[in-house]
Amino acid sequence: MRRGAILIGACLLLSSCVAESVMRHRPRKGPIKAVGYIDYGGGDVRYSIDGWSWFVRGRRRHAKRLMRKNCGKDLEPRIVDEYARQDADAAYVGEDLAANMQQGGEHYKIEPFVHFLYECRPKGFVEAPASTTTARPPLLVIPPISTSTSTEIPR
Repeated sequence: MRRGAILIGACLLLSSCVAESVMRHRPRKGPIKAVGYIDYGGGDVRYSIDGWSWFVRGRRRHAKRLMRKNCGKDLEPRIVDEYARQDADAAYVGEDLAANMQQGGEHYKIEPFVHFLYECRPKGFVEAPASTTTARPPLLVIPPISTSTSTEIPR
């Protein structure tokens, strides 16, 4: 009985950590230490928003943990874009694929996911503020049509 309760508890805790890296671009250091980083890196992480709110919070924490792991010790992830959409996942394991192909359209599992597009930046990096002044609209001058020009076409 106790072993069963531990197994169920472990399954519940592990099911909340369903976040995955869709794309990872690791940071690349230069050939010498003085150069620093050539490319800071970044990527795309997603997590499912299907289920209880505390499961979803755990998935979000796990997604942010994946981002920090990809960026490493010297860099921190900065979320560039966050969006939600319906993704279709298909089982590609042999036994799962054979069973799902018999069901036809049930082969794909469609769930709502939240995607994080992120970049790795140095810790404490502050972006330069964008210009807040607006440019003046262009001045458009239309010359008047003179009445002396004939609009009649000669035959």
